[in-house]
Amino acid sequence: DLCQTWVWRLSLLTDIVEPTMSEEEWPADELPPEDLDQLLAEGMPHAHAVDMVAIEPGKASAPTDAPPMEDADAFDIDDPSEDQMLAMEAIVRRTLPIPEATDADVRRQMDRRDQIADSPVHPDRLGEVNQIASDFYEQCLETSWAQSYLADRLHIDPAQLATVHAGYAPDGWTGLVNHLRRNGVDDTEMLTAGLAMTASTGRLIDRFRDRAVFPIVHEGTVLGFVARRNPAAGDEDNRGPKYLNTAETPIFHKGDQLYVAGDPAKAETVSLVEGPMDAIATTLASRGRHVGVAALGTSLTEQQVAQLHSTGKPVVSATDADLAGRVAAERDYWLLAPYNIDAGHAALPEGSDPADLVESGRSDLLVAAIDNARPLAEALIDERLDHISDPVEAALAAVRVLAAQPPEQWTAGAEHIAQRTGLPSGIIRSALAPSVRSWNNNSRKASEQAAASVGQVKARLAAIRAEQAAKAHPEQVSAERQDGTAQPPAPATPAPTRDQGIGR
Repeated sequence: DLCQTWVWRLSLLTDIVEPTMSEEEWPADELPPEDLDQLLAEGMPHAHAVDMVAIEPGKASAPTDAPPMEDADAFDIDDPSEDQMLAMEAIVRRTLPIPEATDADVRRQMDRRDQIADSPVHPDRLGEVNQIASDFYEQCLETSWAQSYLADRLHIDPAQLATVHAGYAPDGWTGLVNHLRRNGVDDTEMLTAGLAMTASTGRLIDRFRDRAVFPIVHEGTVLGFVARRNPAAGDEDNRGPKYLNTAETPIFHKGDQLYVAGDPAKAETVSLVEGPMDAIATTLASRGRHVGVAALGTSLTEQQVAQLHSTGKPVVSATDADLAGRVAAERDYWLLAPYNIDAGHAALPEGSDPADLVESGRSDLLVAAIDNARPLAEALIDERLDHISDPVEAALAAVRVLAAQPPEQWTAGAEHIAQRTGLPSGIIRSALAPSVRSWNNNSRKASEQAAASVGQVKARLAAIRAEQAAKAHPEQVSAERQDGTAQPPAPATPAPTRDQGIGR
């Protein structure tokens, strides 16, 4: 590429290279051409210069997949063309590291360090206590409602629940507390691990009661638990939220961790879904080929994205096929892209989620959607091209999505936008080049700015769904308008939290 050519020319003029072997020992294909002196005297063209990179043994030749460039002498460094700028930015993008820790990240890490240092229980011991609790919950599953509920919900043989170490917290006040004491766990260890609470009477009681329980595991250590309330209980029964996590402990912070239903190291992909049941359904339906992962908390965080990145596996977004799920996928895209994660998008049947598909016996649809996932960016680009009426505005919005993709997607993406909007492809590339440069200069800032407009996407989708509903049920809409109950399209507000999709 152009940069390598300039470096090679400069090195040729300034460096004294002592040959490591005689000219007779060099392979014939690495010898300089006989007319090298004449070429240098006449001014070597760019194409010859690239070919000459491999003259010295041990030097790498120019990459064969480098973007095509014009003659180096024709390159205008003060005013490069769009294609030249994109070629240079492609080089930068391919070597772009993940975002550095922010000041807030550093402060949070220091707080975690202090919390661990001040903990009355060593972190390794907390992991051991959690493992004892996990084994206890798993032993209690067989005789509980949770086993039949999970087996029916996930459409599987109950024995398969061992794959994700599902368990059951008994409907009593001190079932786990008593078990832990019998296994040498003291009260301080239980409280520090977040497994017990102090009642008003002063005695310890279990945190999780009458719940299906799933361990949160990271690198083989049980950090905590996420527990699903008995489906027979409602919000008015004072049995707590539908999903309850372990409280904050020295080793568990829900904003930092993902619920991972399996072993990503043995999987082909990790599938980002909206809740623990969806994650388990995905793993079991695909027999472990696709491991389901779900954010713990209201929405995906950058710390959880970093954990996804550390798996080294391709990521597929399999959020619910409803408004909240579409908006969640949009927001996730802008969190994943700075970490060089070009996520795929599993197109689920309208109104469904992974757990629903498995429960209804349509596991094959779920697995096929993940297997055939197309880039999530393409779905976002098409949303803008489909729903923004002004072609220029639609093209600019689509270009911002395209700029966050890998360089290999830029050419085809620009042509797609040009064809859909009817604008010249040169205009699209003119808009793409500065967007790519802005992303390369500060991907975190660019992603945060893009994520701030997620509310606009939500408003567009909400309005379209309202219009579709009106066409499908015109008599009902007319009646609602007459009695004043019809609701206007949702305004542009921040994206919904994942709690809207977790409660299954």
